[in-house]
Amino acid sequence: MIPYDLESGHDVLLFEGSQHLTPITQQLTPNTQPPAQITQNPSSYAKAFSAFMSALQKGEFTKLVLSRASEWEWDGDGAELMEAFNRACSLYPRMMIYLAQIPDEGVWMGCTPEILVSGSGTHYRTMALAGTMSVPDTVPVKNIVWSQKNRKEQEIVADYIRECVSPYARILEEEGPYTSRAGQLVHLKTEFHLAPKPSEGEQSIINYQLSIINLIKALHPTPAVCGLPAKEAAAFIRENEGYDREYYSGVVGMLDEENETNLFVNLRCGHFHDGKATLYGGGGILKDSTLGSEWNETNWKMNTILQIL
Repeated sequence: MIPYDLESGHDVLLFEGSQHLTPITQQLTPNTQPPAQITQNPSSYAKAFSAFMSALQKGEFTKLVLSRASEWEWDGDGAELMEAFNRACSLYPRMMIYLAQIPDEGVWMGCTPEILVSGSGTHYRTMALAGTMSVPDTVPVKNIVWSQKNRKEQEIVADYIRECVSPYARILEEEGPYTSRAGQLVHLKTEFHLAPKPSEGEQSIINYQLSIINLIKALHPTPAVCGLPAKEAAAFIRENEGYDREYYSGVVGMLDEENETNLFVNLRCGHFHDGKATLYGGGGILKDSTLGSEWNETNWKMNTILQIL
């Protein structure tokens, strides 16, 4: 696990161990008693939104990502967290689901749809995932119509990803943009498939992996969780968002130099500690964004975790 902001003081966490698959076969108990909310802070979010919009309208940024945290009562034990984890695996089969206990910090759990880097050897993929709507499962993907704001947001992220990976790719192919489901939400997605350039004079898998480490450094944080220009956007968010994201919108997954690496952007996640659950949600802000629609988007994203508690 890598924190969103490497200057925040939070550690990069490495959990060593072998991978294994556990089939989920047991009956899951319905969650009829959702947790009660402690804090929502709409006024704090509105204040931050105003600052973000002002910077965008002045032309200082092409895009900024504004997120927020919301606290909920949660005093569940380890067994209840495992039940929630299993429920997430059942509800969200196309997402990466994780549960991680961190010494002295509590437990993090997430259901993320966004790959940062996935693959091995001579083939890797990454993606641009931006633009969000809440659409019932009964609506066919082919019938979904995207707003100009969502299309523009996706285009900005795709352009950035393309620029980041090109220096490291011997071959680069694209698929999309297309509509992709993630639980109760849909997103616009463009996939990038690349054959990495080996180090000069070498063709071993280790040297391919060295190029991928550079690629990870180049991609994180992507404009899907930060903004553009990236360095200036990260500094602006640090000063104006109003809270510490910790590991939300950081990186989580498996780094395996000998087999397959699967690293994801840590979205749709919650931090369980001190008798409460802190949930996170964010969205891309452009010049034509509105406070109400962006607030609703953060609620949709937090609901991914709420549905499993």
